[in-house]
Amino acid sequence: VLKRMLEIHDHGGTIAGTSAGAAAVPDTMLISGRPEHSPTVASLGMAPGLGLLKGFIVDSHFAERGRIGRLLGAVSHNPQNLGLGIDENTAVVVEDERTFRVIGSGAVCVIDGRAISYTSLSEKNPEGTLSIFDIKLHLLAERDAFDLTTGKPVVPEEALVESSSTSLRRNGDEKC
Repeated sequence: VLKRMLEIHDHGGTIAGTSAGAAAVPDTMLISGRPEHSPTVASLGMAPGLGLLKGFIVDSHFAERGRIGRLLGAVSHNPQNLGLGIDENTAVVVEDERTFRVIGSGAVCVIDGRAISYTSLSEKNPEGTLSIFDIKLHLLAERDAFDLTTGKPVVPEEALVESSSTSLRRNGDEKC
């Protein structure tokens, strides 16, 4: 089945997963962790995923089950991967492996650990609470997009409208 899925994917076919199926799509998969506690080194279970999406770790039922600590811990284990926390009734659509956009009624949390300056991650203290410095977090809603080449969210054009309380800046130019 995996061989056929990879063939379909390599020929431009769509592969989708919900819940654990979404978590299995990347090459690294988060399989366990206790969301009700701060993450520790020993509290996370990671495994190889299907490898259909490189450079990600996905966690589903994200806001509903309070899984931010779990995904932060997973990204600290694998800082080269972007963590995607996807709420229920929400999805990301990856386009040409250069961008993804959010669809659905919830949010997608993007955790970027590529600039982590310190983590207490250590096999010497596997039960110790994890600390992480200089991690980046973005929260995206429906119609928001994320540019995977720049590592930055993309402001939807319709959001760049005049507002009496807010002015948005994009690429250093003020837009109202």
